[in-house]
Amino acid sequence: MLLYLPIIFSFCCTFSASGQPVSFAVPVDLSAGTVAGISALDVADFNQDGLMDVAVLEGGAHAGGRVTLAWFEMTSEGTWLKHEFGAAEDLDDFIGSARCTDVDGDGDPDLVFTNDGHTSGPLHVFYLDNPGKEKCKETWPRYLIATIEGFHANDMRVADMDGDGKTDVVIRHKSPEACRILFQIDKTSWFDKLVYSGQAGEGLAVGDIDQDGLPDITMTGHWFKTPAEARLGQYRRYDIDAAYKTINKGTKEEIGDINGDGRPDVVISPAEAFPNYGGADHDLAWYECPIDPLNSDPWIKHIIKANYNNAHCVKLADFDGDGDPDILSAVAWEPRSIRIYFNDHGLFENSILLVSGNGIYSGAIADMDGDGDLDVVGEDQYAHSARPWYYECLLK
Repeated sequence: MLLYLPIIFSFCCTFSASGQPVSFAVPVDLSAGTVAGISALDVADFNQDGLMDVAVLEGGAHAGGRVTLAWFEMTSEGTWLKHEFGAAEDLDDFIGSARCTDVDGDGDPDLVFTNDGHTSGPLHVFYLDNPGKEKCKETWPRYLIATIEGFHANDMRVADMDGDGKTDVVIRHKSPEACRILFQIDKTSWFDKLVYSGQAGEGLAVGDIDQDGLPDITMTGHWFKTPAEARLGQYRRYDIDAAYKTINKGTKEEIGDINGDGRPDVVISPAEAFPNYGGADHDLAWYECPIDPLNSDPWIKHIIKANYNNAHCVKLADFDGDGDPDILSAVAWEPRSIRIYFNDHGLFENSILLVSGNGIYSGAIADMDGDGDLDVVGEDQYAHSARPWYYECLLK
């Protein structure tokens, strides 16, 4: 028996720096019911028309066998057109993460995604090469970045980790529990660097914690310093909140300057209640970066919401336009919801419930329609019947 829960849209609002209320339009299933079971999603302007498009993926593991490898084009009329990236029948049945980025440096956004058997390996990392704005509605060539021992790669970031001007891929996976960087030599050749192994759990983020010009990695209460020789050196581990993983080892994380002191702070969200992946209820919190994160000075913890769980999506974005990052937090399992906490010099006392009944499993924040404010896109749950929802901000 299927249980359908109503989607309740909230018109509660806070006010922007200009005094305008922050509110959102009624949520729209941008697929109009044509896809269901999404496990990974991201956004980019694939056809370079000034409007953001949405990539949706699912290997079928928990989606009744439905396989999705497609993108939706946002039109100037506000409608959405579906395009297939290409054949997906040869893929394994779990697509755990996807990121849009210009892999080959040709100026258009490509798509990187992970694929494995969810509870079995091996793990494959692919990238789909955007053929350009004139041909982007045709099949995208697929390249294999790496085949790795392991499975359940649910966390991935893309960044230039060694400062050579090329996009690299940071992933975390299970069996073995590991975080690794795939350094790009060229689009068909990559160098696999193991950063750390043996720490169970999920979650990572990438940002320059020590402000030395190279991105570092955060992972479940720790951060890993990228060495000057990023491909060959050792990634030393430092503590942010070493005890976090003893309560819940499944996290989602973001890095940004929360309190305006010029230093990169870290947001950690308890992402899953399932014992194999996460743990008990814990804190949605931000951690204030010390003056010198390389010494033993502690990170100061600021709790945003205590006794919380299943918040599988956390994003930093300036929704109210006042110059500091706010926090979007979304619960991906019932009772699902999306809430935005507004930043007031590091305090998060004001928030709005964007929607109840829908959550977000991965999701993305971007100015989708080019009107100057930040919109939200996300699949409302993990796989199963998940659909891609568009939440248009009405600030501008």
